[in-house]
Amino acid sequence: MAADPLLDVHAEFQTVLYAHPEAGGYPAQDFDILFASAFAQTLAFGLLLVREGSGRPVDATAYQHMPGEHPLMRTALRVLTQAEILDVVGIGFTVLMDTVNSFTPQILAIQPGQRDPILYFYEDFLSVFDPAARERHGVYFTPVEVVRFMAGALDRVARANLGLNGLRDPNLTILDPAAGTGTFLLGVAERVRDEATVAGGQGRADLELRDLAGRMFGLELLVGPYAVAHYRLHHTLRDPAAPGPRPALPRLGVYLADTLAEPGAAAPLGRLGFVSAGITEERRAADRIKAEQPILAIIGNPPYRRLEEGEDRTLVGQWMNALWDDLKRPVREAHQGNQLNTFPELSVAFWRWAMWKIFEAEGAPQRGVVAFISNRKFLTGWPYAGLRQMMRDRFDRIEIIDLRGDLRRGPRAGIDRDVGVFNIQVGTAITIAVADGSRAGQPAEIHYLDSWAEGHFSREAKLRWLEGGAAAGTLPNSIPVVREPLEDFRPRPFGNGEWPNLRECFVFSKSGMKSGNDPVFVGTQRVELVRKVDEFLLQGELGVHDEALVWRLSYRPFDLRRFYNDLHLLNRPGPQMQRVWGAQNVGLYALPGGTGAGPAVWCHGLLPDYHAFRGSYGGYAFPLHDRRPESAGPNVSVVLLEGLAAAYGVAVTPDEVFDVILCLLSAQSYSLRFAEDLEDVFPHVPFPANHAVFVRAAQLGTRIRAIQTFDPAQPPARSADPAFVRLATAPTPGAGLAPSDPDGGSLTLCADGSGQVEGLPEALWAFEVSGYPVLQRWLEGRAGQAVDLALFDAFRDVCARLAEHIDFAAQADNILADALVATLNRDALGLSAA
Repeated sequence: MAADPLLDVHAEFQTVLYAHPEAGGYPAQDFDILFASAFAQTLAFGLLLVREGSGRPVDATAYQHMPGEHPLMRTALRVLTQAEILDVVGIGFTVLMDTVNSFTPQILAIQPGQRDPILYFYEDFLSVFDPAARERHGVYFTPVEVVRFMAGALDRVARANLGLNGLRDPNLTILDPAAGTGTFLLGVAERVRDEATVAGGQGRADLELRDLAGRMFGLELLVGPYAVAHYRLHHTLRDPAAPGPRPALPRLGVYLADTLAEPGAAAPLGRLGFVSAGITEERRAADRIKAEQPILAIIGNPPYRRLEEGEDRTLVGQWMNALWDDLKRPVREAHQGNQLNTFPELSVAFWRWAMWKIFEAEGAPQRGVVAFISNRKFLTGWPYAGLRQMMRDRFDRIEIIDLRGDLRRGPRAGIDRDVGVFNIQVGTAITIAVADGSRAGQPAEIHYLDSWAEGHFSREAKLRWLEGGAAAGTLPNSIPVVREPLEDFRPRPFGNGEWPNLRECFVFSKSGMKSGNDPVFVGTQRVELVRKVDEFLLQGELGVHDEALVWRLSYRPFDLRRFYNDLHLLNRPGPQMQRVWGAQNVGLYALPGGTGAGPAVWCHGLLPDYHAFRGSYGGYAFPLHDRRPESAGPNVSVVLLEGLAAAYGVAVTPDEVFDVILCLLSAQSYSLRFAEDLEDVFPHVPFPANHAVFVRAAQLGTRIRAIQTFDPAQPPARSADPAFVRLATAPTPGAGLAPSDPDGGSLTLCADGSGQVEGLPEALWAFEVSGYPVLQRWLEGRAGQAVDLALFDAFRDVCARLAEHIDFAAQADNILADALVATLNRDALGLSAA
């Protein structure tokens, strides 16, 4: 040892063990931080391995009692507990040693139904010692439900596609290239153990676990998780709780190595002789696994992190940076190279490495399966189009379970309760990619399953869902994705485009009226509107207003106003729309994309404003009738009417079709279930295959239409309830509307505290149409008006309609669910292909 022995150890770690520190998330100039982390974790978990493995207290000679299946940990612990090193470390080693000796090993035993205590130990250690490490390395602990499902999927694929006896087959070699704490390898081992025990008892299980230990491998860059992985696999493969003597194990196949580094690129021996020899032997064995060992099954949770500029070379390394260029080339050739700025991502590098291992490495089997849970971003978008193309080319079947949970994008369509299965901001997806030669020369079959479509939004619901499919290794209801090589791994919106969109259901559609100056040409009171219009006309010397041009307008949901319909003055009067609408009509209003929470359409009974759906972003009207003399009649597509009649064996009317659309698209769950589909396209209509469901939808749609269009023949039932939205105190005469925020079920209408309203359900104030708060905006639009009987009655009527609409939307949920059991596709409806 040199005068400063710690510097020799530092140099040994830097030269041999971490010759490429950037791969650990540390800039080369910050190697001291990485060394401190590696030193502390090796010492702590090395002592813990010895304490548990030997059953005796540890001391400075602990390395001598390290179980033989952990040779690198024995070597590393030997050098870190040399007398010269301990003199430098001082009391820190004593404290750590006392900590490890202070508890009995039995407390680390896994209790039935409980999480592995060693993981709690490691998470707590990491959170105190290096809290930034989780973010720096993408180190996150995979829930056991995810692991069990993915292990089940490997087992299923090995049987059904690879002709093997599942995970128990001696010919199935398994690798986790980002092993972490060994969770996936542990999940494989537990499944093998349980199945073998059922098949042949404990003795059979011991033999099969020993066999598994020789054909199951893991690569891990960080020494802390590496040590934990050895500890956990040692426990599971030997199962100390089982009766009888425990079998000896071969050297465990988990290696401390940088997966993305080129095989054979490890540094030569360092200065410490026996130490570097042990480390180099570990690296040599890892290189053999990477370069020569045929692997049929790759499983894991690779790190996912978008790389900053320049990190594509330093973090994934020059070898991988050159290797994954073939994922960028197709994007450049499609003239989308400017999209590649977000391409560099760690999980993409691991996907490329997995395909290299199965298809390109020396002795590659040219068949197998990759099961990753990774960043879901690669499913869509130009940056990852090359990856998707290569996967389509290399594999024969690709199964995707989209777990969503991408919190960075913010809530969409009201899914503010969607969370991922990890406690992170990044959304994830499970991908099972199978190469079995069944589709030689053809692109892979792709099957997509969406957690949102299955109604799973919370972490707990998603994990229960996966747990339910773990035994079979699969889940029902996936949708085939038939798209071009560079296109997304998600289906085309709404069942691969099999349902008609609103524009296909109607002949004519157009945006509503846009005044261009609402403060002048739109108002809530006729007298005030006329006064403002006359002032405007007077300034321009345009005469006085024409009483016949003062029309009523569907301004917003449940908000009727007046407007001055002078085609010469309005910014976008929409004369064609006005001719189609005529004197009397009803129409649906919807957005062509970006539909948010709440109903996906709204029905208006008066000529609609341009922003009649949600107060912004415009929209399109779909009238029920076309009132133009030259084409008078229904505006519903004749092809659709005929297709529905043929499917049901009975004629359907335009009104029925209109009301069915309104019902299904008003369901509370519609915009939730199809949130991502609604981002880019009009709502699509899942017409039910069952005629009885169609009839129920039409009946409820008629009632929703009456409520939304202020049909005087069908007033809302809640209006008859005297306790509903009642005035507890009268407003001061002449007091203007200045509503307070609701407090429970009460609301004050006037600034002076008068006009106390009680019996106001909280759900009414919370109700929104694509982010537009209906009741709040209705009141704001009338601020300052005298709160007289007419204003209060109009307010109460809107409240009653809101309450009834909320009830109807909940009923529509049940009808939508029944409709989705079996829907009519484009072919059944006689519509052309999307």
